[in-house]
Amino acid sequence: LADRGGITVIGITGSYGKTTSKFILKRILSEKFNVVATPQSFNTPMGVVRTVRNDLKPQTQIFICEMGAKKIGDIKEICDIVHPDLGIITSVGPQHLDTFRSVDNVFKTKFELADAVRQKNGEVFINGSSPGISERADKTGGCRIFGMSPSCEFYAENIRAGRFGSEFDLVLSGERIAVSTRLLGEHAVCDIVGAAAVAFSLGVSPEQIAFAISQLKPAEHRLELKNGPRGSLLIDDAYNSNPEGCIGAVEVLGSFGGMRKVIITPGLIELGEKEYECNYNLGLAAAKVCDTVILVGKNRSAPLREAVESTDFN
Repeated sequence: LADRGGITVIGITGSYGKTTSKFILKRILSEKFNVVATPQSFNTPMGVVRTVRNDLKPQTQIFICEMGAKKIGDIKEICDIVHPDLGIITSVGPQHLDTFRSVDNVFKTKFELADAVRQKNGEVFINGSSPGISERADKTGGCRIFGMSPSCEFYAENIRAGRFGSEFDLVLSGERIAVSTRLLGEHAVCDIVGAAAVAFSLGVSPEQIAFAISQLKPAEHRLELKNGPRGSLLIDDAYNSNPEGCIGAVEVLGSFGGMRKVIITPGLIELGEKEYECNYNLGLAAAKVCDTVILVGKNRSAPLREAVESTDFN
């Protein structure tokens, strides 16, 4: 990377949303630049190094690097390899608590990206809609905020969803554009806002951004809408493994009017002492919108069942 020079490196991290944000950002930036991104969920030092060694070409202008972590120092280790010029922190929440031990440790680790970007006087784009993240950004300073509220510099509003996907107004530093996408869910819209914010700051035009968003395809198994027999629909969210995203997926399911709604889930794992609470909340959400709940695995799904049975679910 040092020998190449002239490549803008963008780091993306977060408890969830980083892979989706990476694919969205690559598609939007590709309207103007030659872009390489770490593939699939390659977000470890080995995956990042493999991408740099194998995929960067002489014409590469931007390298998007997804950064995963399971303990304090993991993000810094990757930053010490790629030295990011810009950063996106998609969210912070109770993920991998069996190794992080506390949500505060998750915050510290994700903001290792912000520390590295500031060393190069770059900009960090922060999801202001993720609980607790704005307060941390205020303390560290130098962050640009995106989210789902007009209080953010970059935000979305007037969101509509259905079989067609989603439509909404995208506001970028005061400039408003109407966009449509096949992606579903508020989390996906927020990921689009974050990626559009970075692209806008790098000189991609609003027209190019809107076109790229219209061409986005859902990542595999992440709120992927599929047609089934006799007019049925499958929302494939099988890759999802975080509390906020799962509740969001249930809300998307509930937004489809006039259809019988079925959920099939084994619940969430790797949440340490929060696992019971998060699965119980998922069960409560499912009971509100679903006609049928199918739980996979008798023991692990126990909190889901207890939650559903605590309501007047038939």
